[in-house]
Amino acid sequence: MWATSEGIMKTKFVLVVCGLMVAFVFVPACSSLKSHEPLYQGKTLSVWVAELSKEHPEETSPDQGWAREGTWTNVVQAVGTNGIPYYLKLMTDSDDQLRKYWGEQAIVILGPSATSTIPTLVSMLDNRAGNGAARGLVAIGPAAIPAVMGFIETSTSLRRGRAIDILAEYGPSASSAVPLLTEIIRSDSPLAWPAMQALVEIETNQAVILPLLALHVSDTTTAAGNSAIGAAYALGRLGDAGVPLLLMMLTNETRIVRASAAGALDPDFRKYSKDKNVTNAPGFQRLRVEYNMRLSRVGARTYAKGDFVAAAETAAQFTNSPDANIREAANNAFNVLRPLAETNVPQSKLDRENGFPFPPRLPRDK
Repeated sequence: MWATSEGIMKTKFVLVVCGLMVAFVFVPACSSLKSHEPLYQGKTLSVWVAELSKEHPEETSPDQGWAREGTWTNVVQAVGTNGIPYYLKLMTDSDDQLRKYWGEQAIVILGPSATSTIPTLVSMLDNRAGNGAARGLVAIGPAAIPAVMGFIETSTSLRRGRAIDILAEYGPSASSAVPLLTEIIRSDSPLAWPAMQALVEIETNQAVILPLLALHVSDTTTAAGNSAIGAAYALGRLGDAGVPLLLMMLTNETRIVRASAAGALDPDFRKYSKDKNVTNAPGFQRLRVEYNMRLSRVGARTYAKGDFVAAAETAAQFTNSPDANIREAANNAFNVLRPLAETNVPQSKLDRENGFPFPPRLPRDK
């Protein structure tokens, strides 16, 4: 009886010791598995993000921001694709915009090696993480084209325009999307505007592009909205081939059409046109910003000089073009605009007469 009791006590002792060993060995392992976060220099990704997201009001130099970007790049490159689940979680779950940005930026840094994220990123295009997802898809590259096209074809959201912009960033690599974009441009869709802007970045055959753009050079009343703005951008990107249609747009009765054409004919935008084969031309998003800046310039000029005066001056710049088609279109436009310009009263003058000076007059020193 005693021997049996002693044996039972020994057995219990062994079980307790084994239980403690299991706890010491496996609990840390389970904790590590639970986090699923790789380490870099002894710190988890959460710790790195927390440190990079701290506010430092005394830091005013842009160099501080670039230093953080460099640190995060080192972290992401060292961790590699093992950090992808955490980055996607930051993009979707975080309400902190800076933390969300680090998640987005990690996918951009990984670029083509993050192809496994394509389905998730495409699904994000329709929600608040859409802009960051678009950046990631652009960085991943043409491998994402089929999924992006699938989103355009199946989604009913106007955020399909965001996906069309992604295709534009891929340039000629997205040639498989040309039939889809062509169908959109031929339709009465609000997406015709971004589709034209994307098509001109992708399609290299002017004979394909020009007839499609001609459908929208005066379009301001259909469901497509002011798609003439998209047509003007695309015509400007074509270079000389698009100038005759832009000159015709200068004579349109609608101000936004005239302004869109003048913006596309601005020398600072035309210097990047495709027929000039500029090797250092900016990407699609930057080009679109350039175009919008030209529109702002046109708006200021038409306000100060008068709509038709400014349009006539733009047409006059092309009346001596060595290209016969451009020269003819410019002279035709100028002949239409000149009599209108002679009686055109600038809006700035009308505003002053009505007691609304612009820009505001500053009080003079006595």
